[in-house]
Amino acid sequence: MRSKVFLPASLLAVGLLSLPALPANALACSLGSVTATGLGSSTSCIGSFSGNDAMSNGTGDLSKQLSTGVFKGLKEWQFVGKSDEGAFSTLGGNAGIWSTKTALTTPFVLSLKSSTSWSAYFFENTNDLKVFGGSWTTKGVSTKNGNAQDLSHATIYRAVLKTPPPKPRSVPEPGTTAALGLLAVG
Repeated sequence: MRSKVFLPASLLAVGLLSLPALPANALACSLGSVTATGLGSSTSCIGSFSGNDAMSNGTGDLSKQLSTGVFKGLKEWQFVGKSDEGAFSTLGGNAGIWSTKTALTTPFVLSLKSSTSWSAYFFENTNDLKVFGGSWTTKGVSTKNGNAQDLSHATIYRAVLKTPPPKPRSVPEPGTTAALGLLAVG
């Protein structure tokens, strides 16, 4: 008699073997570990990922992730800059504050790079608040012996929101306006 369990079990085994291997110290990003003043904790996050988040021109793994609509289906993003290139500041070792000179008024992403990993934190900013900074920790990015590692750099992208074109206003025909005027006088 043949086993009816063999085929599903072998498919499961093949499926498990085809999963990418995760590093032994793989972390999940940590909601609540990154904040924006006025907004509170990030809305959602992704990571931690191995490698670098962004190059100096904004291209890289984070840009690719954002273009897929990973956060709220938003696919168009503008590179604001990186902290290690002076676009904004981050103070601290494995935790601290971040600040910008120019307000972030749309949804935005703050990515933290530590050691050989990065995580990205999304802030929805539905009320278009002017955000100039917040706090961060790398505990959801990279650890060594259970301790969060120091920040290498942070990166910010802001969402490019499409505003619908204004609705065309109907303009009355000149003859209609004249007829209405005659009715008002007559």
